Amino acid sequence: MAALHFVGMAEKWFASYFISRRDISWEEFIVDVCARFRDDVGSKVIEEFNKLQQWGSLDEYISKFEELKSMVLIRNPTMPETYFLASFIRGLKPALKSFVRAFHPLTLSTATEYARYQEETIYALQLQPEKSAKMNMSSSRPLLPNPSFTTPATS
Repeated sequence: MAALHFVGMAEKWFASYFISRRDISWEEFIVDVCARFRDDVGSKVIEEFNKLQQWGSLDEYISKFEELKSMVLIRNPTMPETYFLASFIRGLKPALKSFVRAFHPLTLSTATEYARYQEETIYALQLQPEKSAKMNMSSSRPLLPNPSFTTPATS
């Protein structure tokens, strides 16, 4: 009955397993399945979570952070919120990290909110020089007068 739910590599493994071992107990089968498909994903998830850094936008970072956080919690449901808060702040870009740390947030949602404020500020400051330059160029007069050329009159 269990073999009906096997797909991919598990299905291929079971086909060869069943040919070589016909009369096995359920307990033996469980041990063999677990030995073959042990959960290495858990340790890789924690390693990936601990290395997580923000490289792109804050939204991309938050999405990846939440995805990995849920996988860590599945493996370690008693992980404290303070661990996730510290991990979140540690992975932020330096310009966001220092701002968020300055406010000493007590929750992950507060840290996220502060990071969003700072990202918006940085974005606004990056746009400001462009707007100023465009406004100055369109509204100002040239620094030097345009020479007027007169053509000699023909007689």
